[in-house]
Amino acid sequence: MAMVVATACAGSPAAPPAEPGSLYARITDAQRQAVAFLRGQIGKDGSCEGQYDKHNPRFGGKTALCVYALLSAGVDYRQGDVQRAINWLLDAKLDGTYAVALRACALAAIKDARVPKALAADVDWLVKAAASNGAYTYTSYGGAAVDKYDNSNSQMAVLGVWAGARRGLPVPPEYWQRIEKFWQAEQQSGGWGYFARDRGKTKTYGSMSAAGLATLFICFDTLHREEFIRPTATSDPKPIADGLKWLGDNFSAQENPKLGDDRYYYWLYTVGRVGLASGYRYFGGHDWYALGAEELLSRQNIEGSWDYGPERLAQTSMAALFLASGREPLVFNKLHYEGKWNARPRDMANLTMYINDVFESRYRWQVVDMEAPTAQWHDAPILYISGAGAVDFSQEQVDKLRTFVQQGGAILSESAGNNGDFTLDVKKLYQRMFPALNLVRLEDTHPVYSAQFTCKDKPGLMGLYNGVRMLAIHCPRELSLDLQMGPSHASTPTFELAANIFFYLTDRGQLRAPGSEYWPSVKPFTPAATIRVARVKYDGDFDPEPLAWPRLAALMANRHRIALQVSEPTDPDKLDAKSWPVAAMTGTKSFTLTASQAAGLKKYLAQGGRLIVEAAGGSKEFADSAKSQLLPLWPQAKLAPVVWDHVIYRQPDKLDKIVYRGDFALTIGPDKDRARLQAVVDGGRIVMVFSAEDLTAGLLGVPSYRLKGYSPEAAVSLMTNILCYLNDIKP
Repeated sequence: MAMVVATACAGSPAAPPAEPGSLYARITDAQRQAVAFLRGQIGKDGSCEGQYDKHNPRFGGKTALCVYALLSAGVDYRQGDVQRAINWLLDAKLDGTYAVALRACALAAIKDARVPKALAADVDWLVKAAASNGAYTYTSYGGAAVDKYDNSNSQMAVLGVWAGARRGLPVPPEYWQRIEKFWQAEQQSGGWGYFARDRGKTKTYGSMSAAGLATLFICFDTLHREEFIRPTATSDPKPIADGLKWLGDNFSAQENPKLGDDRYYYWLYTVGRVGLASGYRYFGGHDWYALGAEELLSRQNIEGSWDYGPERLAQTSMAALFLASGREPLVFNKLHYEGKWNARPRDMANLTMYINDVFESRYRWQVVDMEAPTAQWHDAPILYISGAGAVDFSQEQVDKLRTFVQQGGAILSESAGNNGDFTLDVKKLYQRMFPALNLVRLEDTHPVYSAQFTCKDKPGLMGLYNGVRMLAIHCPRELSLDLQMGPSHASTPTFELAANIFFYLTDRGQLRAPGSEYWPSVKPFTPAATIRVARVKYDGDFDPEPLAWPRLAALMANRHRIALQVSEPTDPDKLDAKSWPVAAMTGTKSFTLTASQAAGLKKYLAQGGRLIVEAAGGSKEFADSAKSQLLPLWPQAKLAPVVWDHVIYRQPDKLDKIVYRGDFALTIGPDKDRARLQAVVDGGRIVMVFSAEDLTAGLLGVPSYRLKGYSPEAAVSLMTNILCYLNDIKP
C-alpha cells in the first residue's frame, strides 16, 4: 500500500481513447467540460474568480485548488492561462494552511525552474505550522501545544508536505511520527470526525474518515517501509484495516456518509485519495470509482461545473480531482490470494510511481481478488503474483489463470524473500496451466534485459513462451524488496529491470483505455451471413493461441452480424470442403506433414476447399515449412502478392492503409502502409491465402514485443475480409 498523489507531468503520453458511449468515454467528456469551466475562472492577472480577501487565511486557496485540479486532469502547465495562474501563485504571499498546502500540491506537479525553491518554502511552512501534537488549523500553530484544531486542515497540510517529499524535499522523520500518532489517536471506531476537543463527542462522517485513512496511508508509506525487509506481513495494520472497514460499511456514492449532501464533493475527493493510496477497486464490495463517477455525471451542470454559488469553483475542482483519480490506464493488477501475497505492500505502488516519474506517464495500479471476474483482471495487461511462501491454487483457480493468459493477459511472478517454496509451487502452477510448455531460464541476451534500460545484473529471469508471445515471467530472485524500499541509488537497477519487464510485456507501454471491454461479449443479433472455418491439426505447434479465433468470431458478430463458426483442430484427412469450405493453418515452428496429412490437404483443395496459411508470431521457420510442403500440392499454381487494389482489402472493412507492429514497421520500408498477403491462384481462383506476417496475436488483440506482424485492428480487418472474400460474402 502506498499513497499515490494524482498529479500530471508535462509531456505525458495521451491515454488510449475510451470506447464510444462507455462510462470512461463519458468521464472523458465530463472532464473536458470541467477543464473548460475551470480555465474560464482564471482571470487576467492569473487569480481565480471568487478569491478570498488578502487578510483571509484561505486567500489563494481557490486558485491553487483550480490549478491542482487542472494539472491532475492532464492539462499542460505551460499553456497560457494555466501558466498565468502558476505565475500568480508563485508571486502570491500565502499565509494559511489550506492555501499553502494546495499550492504545494500544484507546484509539485510541474517541472519549472522556479518551483524547487518555492515548493521547499511551502513545505517548510507547513512542517513548522503544525501544533506540537501534529494538528493544524487555518493558521500556523508554530509548534505550540493546543487543544483546538480541525482535521480537515490537518489532512490537507499533510498532503502538501507529502507532495513536496515526493519531489525529493527532506522532511524530518519526527514530523511523520507526530502526524501518525495524532491521526491514530483521533480514530473513532474506524472513522474520523472534524475536530476532537472532547474525545468521544466528535461526529464521525465520510469525508473526514476517508481523509484520515488517506493520511495514515501516507504515514505508513513513509515510516514503515523497513519493517517489510523481512517478508512476514499478513494483513494491513489495524488502524488502516479498521478505516477500510468503516469505509466499506458506510460507503455511498449519493451522499457524504453520516453527513448527507454537506461536503459531498469533498467526500468524493477524499475517497479518490484512498483509492489511489490502497490500490483497492472495491470498498466493502462497492466499486468506488464507477459509482462515484456515475453520480457525478448525473450532477454536472451544462457548462461543465458542479454545484452553485460561491463555492462552485471549489466543488468543481474536487469533482475533477475525483474523476482524475481513476481514469488513467492500469499497468499492474496485484493478485490477492489466500497466502503471503502482500509481504511487500509498497512494491507495485513504488514501481508505478517510478515509471510515471521517469517516463512522465500517468499510470495506476490496483489490487484484484482471486475471486474477482476474469474481466476485471484484464483491467491491466499484467497480473502480478508475489509470494513469500508456499501456494496451492485450486483447479478452478488454475483454470481461471489459464483463461486470463489465453485471452491475452501476461503474468509476472516473483519470489518475495527469495522464497524457494513459492518458486517451486509457481513452476508447478505454470505446468498445470500449460502442460506442453516449459518455464525456462531466459538467456542473458534476451531482449527483456534491454527493452528500455541495459541491465548489467541478470537475476535469472524465467519465461513461459508459446512461440508467439511471453505468457509469464518469473523472477526466482526477489524484486519486491528493492521495490518496497523505493528507487534509491542502490535499488535503481531493480526498478530498471522491472520497468523493462513492463515494456517488454506491453510492447513499449501499449495499454487499453480504462474501462474498455477487452474480451468482447457477443450482443444478440440476426446473422447476415454464416462462415464456417476448420482449423487444421498436424504434428506440430498447430494451435499456439486457442482463443484467437473465438475472439475474432465475437468481433465479427458485433461489427458485421456475421456468424463465424470455428471447428476444433481437425486432422487434414478428415477435412470436408462441403461442411468446412475454408480451413486455416498456423504455427510457430518448422514442421513436416505426414503422407496422409499431405494427401488429406490435397484432397480437400481438390474438393473446392480453400486454405488460409499464417505464420503465428511471424515465424520464418513455419513460413518456410509451409511454402516447401504446401505449394507442391498443386504444382500448376504459383504464389504471388495480393495487389493493393484487390477487393480483399476493400470489404467489408475498407483498408486505406495498414498498421504494422511498431518495431516491425521500421523494417518494411516504403510499403509499410500496405498489406503483404500472398495467394496461390489456380485458373483465376484463389486456392490459398498466405501471410508470412503474424495475424494470430493480432486476432487475440495482444501487444507483443518485436512481433513481426500486423497491429490488432489491422489483423482483425484483414482476416475478416479474407474470410468474406473466400466465402463470396459481400456485406
